[in-house]
Amino acid sequence: MTRPMIYAGMIALAASACSQLPRDPEGTLERVTRERLLRVGMIATGDASATAERQHALVARIAAATGARPALVSGAAEPLLLRLEQGGLDLVIGEFHAQSPWIAKAHLLPPIAKARVGEEETMVAAAARHGENRWIMLVDRESRALAPPQ
Repeated sequence: MTRPMIYAGMIALAASACSQLPRDPEGTLERVTRERLLRVGMIATGDASATAERQHALVARIAAATGARPALVSGAAEPLLLRLEQGGLDLVIGEFHAQSPWIAKAHLLPPIAKARVGEEETMVAAAARHGENRWIMLVDRESRALAPPQ
């Protein structure tokens, strides 16, 4: 076999491997599009949040991009984030403080709004499971489209 044929074979093999990148080890994006179901936890704020419209707009954008129907569940941050970590939810959307311990346990996407809790500023963002890179890329794109001007 000649060297050009070997190189051509190596390039073809490398190109076929790259078609699988980025990957979702748990198959989040594939499952959402196959089942047409987007499972979203919405962190309850206790009052009518001024950012609720933006949160629902993000869900609508992701649903449109995947062809999925949103199934929303509202609750406290901790139980929703535990469900996300265990694979029971695809996203959790709500207010996060920059010092939240969940930042290390979930992938926080770009903020779609800012909110205030007393003296503290929080960011309104979506959280996804670490490592679900195809899924994260899609949610990142939709989050950035809604991001407030800098």
